[in-house]
Amino acid sequence: MSSPRVTVLTTLYNKGPFVEQAVRSILDGSFGDFELLIVDDASTDDGLERTRRFTDPRIRILTSAENTGRAAAANRGYDAARGEYVAVLDADDVAHPERLAEQITFLEAHPDVGVCGSYAQTFGVRDHVATWPTTDEEARGLLLFQDPLLYGSSMIRRSVLEENGIRCLSDWRTPGMDYLFLIAIAKHTRTATIPEPLMSYRLGDQNFRHGHDLIEVRAKIYREVFRFYNIPASEEEIALQLLFHRLYRELPDARTIRSLFRWAAKLKTFNKEHRLFTSAVFEARLQQELGRWYYVLADHVLWPSLTHLWLMGGWPGGRLAYLVRSRLSRLFRKP
Repeated sequence: MSSPRVTVLTTLYNKGPFVEQAVRSILDGSFGDFELLIVDDASTDDGLERTRRFTDPRIRILTSAENTGRAAAANRGYDAARGEYVAVLDADDVAHPERLAEQITFLEAHPDVGVCGSYAQTFGVRDHVATWPTTDEEARGLLLFQDPLLYGSSMIRRSVLEENGIRCLSDWRTPGMDYLFLIAIAKHTRTATIPEPLMSYRLGDQNFRHGHDLIEVRAKIYREVFRFYNIPASEEEIALQLLFHRLYRELPDARTIRSLFRWAAKLKTFNKEHRLFTSAVFEARLQQELGRWYYVLADHVLWPSLTHLWLMGGWPGGRLAYLVRSRLSRLFRKP
């Protein structure tokens, strides 16, 4: 039996109301040389039963006697995949008809790219087109802040995974698996995103991140990220990194703002020495994140705002005027 060109990997855990639509989106697509590998992680709903109703011989189902977590389930799929490419489709998402064909065409035209994603049409609680950096240079410059592409839209050369021993962190059971897996891939190959929506991404309470403490989750992720990149970072510095994502328990004071600027300078220096991230993109993003904090501070606290202005290297009239307006507004606000 010859191997399929593409393995479509879908991990399943209690996504019964959505999985049939996901399966049909692959079966009804324009590209036919695939296997749809569904890894059920001991679902307690009827999702597994729903997938078994399909009779298409291109569907393979792996089951587990106990719940092992999304990362371990994904690894079972990567281990069992037979295709030249592995395309990820989450069980609550929908592939557009041309997704597989367009991604294969792209990867064949760009042999230096080991993984590509696409934009995504979101639906559910919000309807918009979600975008990612389209080039490796841009994505690589932003790796310390975000995924290089959308995991659920990714198509990966299986050779990249096998030759470099890349798998998900099997014991990782909180959000962040996608990001950590993708930065591991990006260490060994170029990435890209096709600038059109080739899949629909469902937003809602069923998403894996729902119900988690984002500060704790993101701190855990960054501990692993800094370990991966060998970036020395204390717990205080991890908390400073979270400020770039607007994650904090209380507004930073002037001392914390000074520490944030020192942390940004430390990251710039480290990157210049080790060349992990595209320098121009990385430094521009750092500057952007630092700058955004001014307006958060100006709306609430005076001295941290003035400290921020001074550390940014000047007293631009527009920002100073914004601070004055904000303070006057607070002064004359009705109780």
